[in-house]
Amino acid sequence: MKISILGTGLMGSALGEGLIRAGHEIIAYNRTTAKTETLVSLGAKLASTPAEAIVSAEAVILVVADENAVRSLLLNDAIRPTLKGKKILNASTTIPDEIIKIAHDVNAADGSLSEMSIMIGAEELRSRQGEFLLGCNVDEESFWTEILLSIGKSIHRVGEIGDASKAESPMLLASMFLNVATAYAVAVVTKLNVPKEISERTIGMAIPGAEYMLPNMFTRNYSQCMASIDAFSTVANTAIDSAKALGIPTKILENMHALYEAAAKRGFGEQDGSAILEVLLSPNTNKFQLMSTAQK
Repeated sequence: MKISILGTGLMGSALGEGLIRAGHEIIAYNRTTAKTETLVSLGAKLASTPAEAIVSAEAVILVVADENAVRSLLLNDAIRPTLKGKKILNASTTIPDEIIKIAHDVNAADGSLSEMSIMIGAEELRSRQGEFLLGCNVDEESFWTEILLSIGKSIHRVGEIGDASKAESPMLLASMFLNVATAYAVAVVTKLNVPKEISERTIGMAIPGAEYMLPNMFTRNYSQCMASIDAFSTVANTAIDSAKALGIPTKILENMHALYEAAAKRGFGEQDGSAILEVLLSPNTNKFQLMSTAQK
């Protein structure tokens, strides 16, 4: 099947590699063309525009940062006419209300939008060991399940559009805590000059999933994006509202939200969430400043 991948960062590239190995014909698009090189070297066709990628494919999968990135790709005047009759799967970080509204707009353009949550890391995607939560109309379940089963071992349809985002929410909340914990650990070992080979092992033993964040933090290069600073900030803000509604204390969530907001103000909004390390390493960052940001 001809499948377009729009967004070829860390997870988009891994998804594309898995699909290529499964025998699909991949069309790759990314705003930064250099990020498509791995997939092109494996046989993917390079699309020069989102419209070209959408028109050329039988199925379209979005793996971009957040709601704004999804909307900019799908719902501008140049793209809307290409959506007619197209089946699109969102694998970007969105909250339920956002993806439901986007799906409504895609339907208005005579397209169809479903969503999935990827429950594993990039290496598992490359090796076709994917695990996915799927939110879609019943009549599109078999279409997307067939594609995902070619690269996965577990696909669960959890309901309609928006339901996969709901089911993913606890994982995103946990990942926010794990990301912050890893950033604090790396900030400490950086300031103490602990050798990388030692700190990598000790942090990895203590924090599940740290192995996906440590390469970015040790190199201080956050361009390989699994979930952006802006996306984490949205998750934190949503978590605060949900916690308040449930009568759960929110102070720790507000402080984490302040970290992500501070990173966004430093220009890291579209980069990986691990970039909060830069806030912790900044000499003018202190508890008072973060608390003040949280309280505004």
